[in-house]
Amino acid sequence: MIKRLDTLEIATADLADAASIYQKNFGFPVIESQDGKSASVKVGGAQIRLITGGKIDSSNEGMTGLWLEAEDLDQVVANFHIAGLDAGMIQIESGRRILTIDPKLTNQVPLFIFDRKV
Repeated sequence: MIKRLDTLEIATADLADAASIYQKNFGFPVIESQDGKSASVKVGGAQIRLITGGKIDSSNEGMTGLWLEAEDLDQVVANFHIAGLDAGMIQIESGRRILTIDPKLTNQVPLFIFDRKV
């Protein structure tokens, strides 16, 4: 059903500091976006996406999204229904079908499941 962990999104008030932690402490290469508002850290076949800007400060830093890739999003939705849960609506964006899971169902983790069957 779920194929792999794709992306972990983390909000940070200080992008340069967060990026340096991944570089210095773990030896991961960090690729900064051209607009300076995000950076990506590749970890195997997944990535950690660091984001900054807007109203992000030390009081609201932390995980903002966990992205999982599925083989078949329709099957994921069917499994939710079998379990008696409402999975929500599938939306299409950036060449992916995305299911946003209600945080009440995921211990308040912002969870997104997608497939590439557009």
